[in-house]
Amino acid sequence: MKIRHLRIFKAVCEEGSITKASEKLFITQPAVSTAVNELETYLGVRLFDRVSRKIQLNETGKLFLAKATNLLALYDDLEKNTKSLEEDATLKIGSSITIANFILPQVMVKFETICKNTPTRVVVENARTIENMVSENKVDIGLVEGVVYNKELKNFPFSSSELLVICSPQHKYAKAKTVDINELKAEKFLLREEGSAIRDVFDSALLLHNIRVTPVWTSVNSQALIQAVKQNLGISVLPRQKVESELNNGEVVEIKVNHLELISVNHIIFSKGKYQTKPFNKLIEILRNEEI
Repeated sequence: MKIRHLRIFKAVCEEGSITKASEKLFITQPAVSTAVNELETYLGVRLFDRVSRKIQLNETGKLFLAKATNLLALYDDLEKNTKSLEEDATLKIGSSITIANFILPQVMVKFETICKNTPTRVVVENARTIENMVSENKVDIGLVEGVVYNKELKNFPFSSSELLVICSPQHKYAKAKTVDINELKAEKFLLREEGSAIRDVFDSALLLHNIRVTPVWTSVNSQALIQAVKQNLGISVLPRQKVESELNNGEVVEIKVNHLELISVNHIIFSKGKYQTKPFNKLIEILRNEEI
């Protein structure tokens, strides 16, 4: 049984004859008759009575017509509105912590204004976790800082942020104009966890000078690190946006380190085989056009 059989059956019922149905459908009378016979044979029941060379819908046919009409309506709706399903499908977004704090909220406001019917689900984790979630298709699109390790993922930058080395106003480096990078080896560091973009950028920058440090504090929470810096428990590396208020209030101080440039590039990442819906592309467009 095919949709074609149901359409022909419905037309015969509506027109009351095979001749009129064939004219309505622009097909031959034998083709209509054959389709009706094939349908009845497939179902194993008679839908029409053949009386006095006329075809009349019987009681079984009437019940079948009601179901066929509903089915055809659903099929036509599905065929007509499949494109719009893209806008109704949930868009899953993974974001690293700094991007979620300082970029994503205003982006999502714009996105939800434009794509009103598209539900979204946002997961916030460190950059390495988000990268893994994208590669495992647990999220549709990822927003991460720093290096993208998985070369199988498509990625392109959309903004960047400056990382600062900071200390307490009571720290010995607080009043220093500059600090030699090699002096950092002896310092107590309060750093983000491994797998975070901030940590990756800092560790990579030190490795260029054959320097490694072992933090005395490791935290996924940047505010915890800021509070520890205020208490002069060590120095930390965090995005400028996260410590702007504390810098302005004199609660922490930026340390200028010679030969150390810390820039974290923000990337949009997604699987190479990922189908890009209209909402998917609209989110990327907003991110790339956002003044950050």
